[in-house]
Amino acid sequence: MGKNSKDNSMYRFEELLKISVRYNDYLTRPRLYHGFASFRKPRTNDVAKYVATVNKTLEKLNKEDNYILRNDFFSVNKNPEWWSKYYSKSTYYRKRYFAIKAFMENYAQ
Repeated sequence: MGKNSKDNSMYRFEELLKISVRYNDYLTRPRLYHGFASFRKPRTNDVAKYVATVNKTLEKLNKEDNYILRNDFFSVNKNPEWWSKYYSKSTYYRKRYFAIKAFMENYAQ
C-alpha cells in the first residue's frame, strides 16, 4: 500500500465515524428531533431519511461486513472487545478495513 491508500483509508474511517455518531445520536435521543425546540433541529423527515439511508447501505453489505460495522459503529450498547470471540486481532482489523471500504463505496451511491 502506498501513502495515498493509507490516507484514503483514514479518511474513510473518519467519515464513517461521523456518520455513525450522527446515526446513533438520532436513535438515542429521538425527542430532541421530534418536536422539542432546538435551534439546529433537523426536520423529522430528514432524520428518517438519514437513518433509512444508513440502514439501506448496511443491508447492501455481506453479512459479515454488516455485523462488524453494526457492532463497531452502529450500536448504542458498544462492547469494544466483541470481536475477540470471533477473530484474531489481525483478522479483525483486516476484515474491518474491507467492511469500512465497502460501506463507504455503497454509501456514496
